[in-house]
Amino acid sequence: MKLIFCGVRGTSAEIQPEYSRFGGDTTCLLVEGTNQEKIIIDAGTGIRNASRRLSKIKGHKSHLLLLFTHYHLDHIMGLPSCSFLYDKKWRFEIAAPVRGRFAVEDIVSRILEKPFWPLQVGTMPAKIRFINLPPNNAAGPFKFGRIEVRWCPLHHSEGCTAYRFDEPATGASFVFATDVEWAQSTMKEKAQFLRLCAEPSPAQVLIFDGQFNRRNYPEHKGWGHSTVEEAVAIARHIGVRRLYVTHHAPGIDDLQLQKTETRLIKQMPAACLAREGLEVTVQA
Repeated sequence: MKLIFCGVRGTSAEIQPEYSRFGGDTTCLLVEGTNQEKIIIDAGTGIRNASRRLSKIKGHKSHLLLLFTHYHLDHIMGLPSCSFLYDKKWRFEIAAPVRGRFAVEDIVSRILEKPFWPLQVGTMPAKIRFINLPPNNAAGPFKFGRIEVRWCPLHHSEGCTAYRFDEPATGASFVFATDVEWAQSTMKEKAQFLRLCAEPSPAQVLIFDGQFNRRNYPEHKGWGHSTVEEAVAIARHIGVRRLYVTHHAPGIDDLQLQKTETRLIKQMPAACLAREGLEVTVQA
């Protein structure tokens, strides 16, 4: 599997030059399977970067799975900018667990509802199918091509979902957990997440929320995010090969993030901050 970080910023996008090294677009991760599977996680402003990349690939399948972790604006605001929604050759499966009284179809329909957007779900040229994932994996993983998807809830305002991806043919696996406040998570929530990382085998790569650090977290307690130090502790506990810390706070420029990354690497050499445009190949 290959991972492409298309947006790594949290809360709001940043467009100034001093944010260009790590990137200013909000959360979006593109996953490319070895059997031409294409999966996008979250539709922050970074989804435009995913669309540009996919449009340059010749001869690939025009079939895409879009997964949502949750529906805060920074994770959905880019959806109308996804160019493939306006291409009749494309087929979308859009999936997420039902959150409260909202199913994924309800949310996407609202985003594209009049008067906010000129085209609605029913008039989009692309073929769209909505899938409500069950609240847990009791029925087994969701399969998209040869990739298996598992998930569990995270502690965040209005909730969030962590996803795990396994490619049995290659043995590659990774876990994506953005928007989680580890310090406020219950023992049950922590156990569920650690189990997701460990089963059916230990994940090789962890992508984890590190919007704060141990010094500034106290003034942001209850905001729904973790610290870089917590990301390191979890990665060590799981035993992953690589850790990518994501969901960088708005207003934190490249210079500040570089200092954070320097401290991070001292704590864990096999770790770094996620960067927009970074490509990672996950191998067994």
